[in-house]
Amino acid sequence: MTVTARETVRDAGRALGVPEPVTEAFVRLLRPCVYLCPYEQLPEELRKGARPAARAGGPAHLPTDVVVPAYVPHVMTIDCAAIPTGVLDIDFPAEGHVVILAEITDQDEGFLFHLPPGAETVERHPREAEPDALKSHESFPLYAVPGTTMPGRLHRSHVAEAVDYAEGDAERARLVDNLIDEMGTVLAVRWGHGIQLGGFSPAWHDPLEDRGNVLFVSIPESAVFGGDCITLVSGSREQIAERRYDELEFEVES
Repeated sequence: MTVTARETVRDAGRALGVPEPVTEAFVRLLRPCVYLCPYEQLPEELRKGARPAARAGGPAHLPTDVVVPAYVPHVMTIDCAAIPTGVLDIDFPAEGHVVILAEITDQDEGFLFHLPPGAETVERHPREAEPDALKSHESFPLYAVPGTTMPGRLHRSHVAEAVDYAEGDAERARLVDNLIDEMGTVLAVRWGHGIQLGGFSPAWHDPLEDRGNVLFVSIPESAVFGGDCITLVSGSREQIAERRYDELEFEVES
């Protein structure tokens, strides 16, 4: 899918008559991601032998020495070995499980742990302080789909080749703007519940990349992963690579 998206952008550039070096400069900006979606939304070519990549909702399974406030619900547990290798450009664990617990409403609070293979765990149930669909929802599987993302608020002024090509020429500027619009259309796919590992953040107002962070995971609000908020978990490439997950930032946009 990542290759197809890049080729589709190249095709769009050729159709518009944008010079290849300009189109390639935009293609180089693209970053891969992995979406997590329900089985029924998997592309046909990925369904045969598909292995669940995550378990969403339900109780968390954590070691007894991991302390998390009782009111924080389990969002999902990712099976690292089921995430396609060689797709992401962030250092995602190749084995074990990543467990995410968070108040994915309007609270910038969450916890993320990496459990090595074979870690001994116990089932953890959050305290029911108030009705919450995520806390009571039975767990369900999610499957991995490789994807491609583009920077938010992309403008031709961000690409030197586009600036040089369009300078002083309104028609060329229009062609470049049309290419950016085509890229947005090609890459607008959001699989299933909209959960995204890596890639450019789907932030609505304040792209975390502007602050030097990179996205680890983004999660929409509700138990069925919809609603009016999105939780973005991010940090530096070094924090992610060194698995300093306690230093990652949880922030909510609404």
